[in-house]
Amino acid sequence: MSSRSRITATVLVTFAAGVAMAGDPYLPEDDEVLQTLPVAVLAGQSEVADLRRRLLKEPEDADLAAQVANAYVQLGKQGGGPRYYGYARAAIEPWWDESAPPAEILRVRAKLKETDHEYAAALEDIETLLQSRPRDSQAWIEAVNLHRVQGDYDAAWVACDQLSEFAEGVARVFCRVPLLAVTGGAEEAAGLIEQALPITKEKLPAVAPWLLTQQAETARALGRDDVAERAYREGLALDTNDGFLKRAYADFLLDRDRADEVAAMLGDDLSDNGYLLAAAIAARQTGDTARAAELRRELADRFRETRLRGDLPHGRFEARFALELEDNPQRALELALANWDRQKEARDTRNVLEAALAAQQPVAAAEAIGFLKEAGTQDVALQRLVEQLVEQLEAKP
Repeated sequence: MSSRSRITATVLVTFAAGVAMAGDPYLPEDDEVLQTLPVAVLAGQSEVADLRRRLLKEPEDADLAAQVANAYVQLGKQGGGPRYYGYARAAIEPWWDESAPPAEILRVRAKLKETDHEYAAALEDIETLLQSRPRDSQAWIEAVNLHRVQGDYDAAWVACDQLSEFAEGVARVFCRVPLLAVTGGAEEAAGLIEQALPITKEKLPAVAPWLLTQQAETARALGRDDVAERAYREGLALDTNDGFLKRAYADFLLDRDRADEVAAMLGDDLSDNGYLLAAAIAARQTGDTARAAELRRELADRFRETRLRGDLPHGRFEARFALELEDNPQRALELALANWDRQKEARDTRNVLEAALAAQQPVAAAEAIGFLKEAGTQDVALQRLVEQLVEQLEAKP
């Protein structure tokens, strides 16, 4: 593999994590007892332990600290839970408040801020990095991602165009696909994915699960469930620990009254709050009230602990918790709107629409509906909700 291909692989693996790594990081104690973890995480711990021992001897080595932090980020992404983001933060703590730390510290610091939903602060770090490395593909991809998550599609396209001035074709495709999917170009995105999949599987296999997730989500939005199903399954066959993919497929199954399959897919691995939420909703859908109540209490405890640490739970998860597990549409609407102010991905917008509909407050969804129309977003699930909200509004005296 050429050096450029290795760089592109790194870029896209990092981009694939996206907001899928969302969690609530904290600084753990060194002697904290670890919960039951997926096999991939347990295997990775021995590798990062060696790096960590080296860092203890050389705590001022920025490159080594960034390497340790990135290793922990990957463990967190593989299902280890938010504590691994805390370990990553601890590794780069000496540089956390510096305005211009080394480039690799900036990169991983931005990723950690992103996991904590501090998107503006993460973008500042990426922009600082780009001042010294204007042809850094990975940094441009991160900039695109951060703009897109916040719903600033114009800025995301500008960053994507700047990347396209020097990056190779495959990087341009991966930059464009997520943006096209939400700005009226879902059909074009689907075509680009189809073209890119063969070379991705051959040359960049680590990125294939991410691209398959994009294929699945684009097909789902277009109402092509058969294509979506195949892509979800193929992606999971390649990487059973991809958190974003598992959460997306769980939602797909729940929407189609296939809750039993959600429980089977997730198994006992509920370390991720998104997994726990999906498992609780699945238990409720299947009528297992005792299991649903148990999981609901556990998730409520996690949210409470997060607040006790001075952080906020992920609004996307907490809004769904309020609506689908606590039957509190008003609270769900408040949480969904607060979360939508920070991030505007499809699931965040859907939370606003569903909560407004359940609370019988269609006007509360007006800004989200306007956002979808302005962007030209194509999504059959969102469109159905918009139509229901319009009907609800028209029926009001």
